[in-house]
Amino acid sequence: MAPIRIWHQSVNELDHIDVYRRTLVAHAAEVMGADAEVVVHGLPSGSYGGLSATAVLSNAYAYHRILDRVLENAIDAERAGFDAFVVGSFSEPLLREIRSAVDIPVASLTESALLVGCSLGKLLAPISNAPAILWMVRTAVEKHGLGARVLEVQAIDPPLDEPALAAAYENPAPVIDAFKVAAKLAIAKGADVIIPAEGVLAELLYTQGLRAIGETPVMDVFGTTWAYAAMLVRLWSRTGLRVGRSWHYRRDDPELIQRLRAADVHRNSR
Repeated sequence: MAPIRIWHQSVNELDHIDVYRRTLVAHAAEVMGADAEVVVHGLPSGSYGGLSATAVLSNAYAYHRILDRVLENAIDAERAGFDAFVVGSFSEPLLREIRSAVDIPVASLTESALLVGCSLGKLLAPISNAPAILWMVRTAVEKHGLGARVLEVQAIDPPLDEPALAAAYENPAPVIDAFKVAAKLAIAKGADVIIPAEGVLAELLYTQGLRAIGETPVMDVFGTTWAYAAMLVRLWSRTGLRVGRSWHYRRDDPELIQRLRAADVHRNSR
């Protein structure tokens, strides 16, 4: 079988936080090896108007206005021959819409981390970078029906947005210490698995080798999600497993998406 090609979609403007892009690329090569090629994409420069994703995405209108691009990129990924699409954000934008639009496996950081975490421990503790992202993660936990398996969602103190986290790659000790404080509080309350619940934070912790706190694992959320996406690709190709189309990801007309996109192109060309 040829190497699997995975489109990894970040919701950050990666040209503004290049250290994050570079570590993601190296991380994917290290974890996936010859099994899969992970191609990392970000959002166009200027998407957030000079602000950070954390500062903008808590607003529902801005969230949909900006992250609609992720949905369109998933369709482009399928048309370009990618085997899977990864939603590389704990804000988990438009997951239902993406799965309803494409016929390749779609994995998200949030869902993959939670589902794999349930195989590693009884209670999970996601730890995010800021209250705004904490709220998104808590909402995603509820959406996936996994509230009974999540002890609580926390944010590090002080909160840090993506540019601040990227700058901390030069001096990661304070961020690691803040993360450990939050993690140890969760462990004391019964957490079996710690999930770094923001991409730039998670990658910083991975590059610094934080794999466990005592006997409690700290999940590599990117490696987990890429491996989860590759597993789905293999299941699709070897067993014929597919997304259920009866209800949640329903699409009665297979040609509907392309017709709608063609209509948009025609309308915009007028």
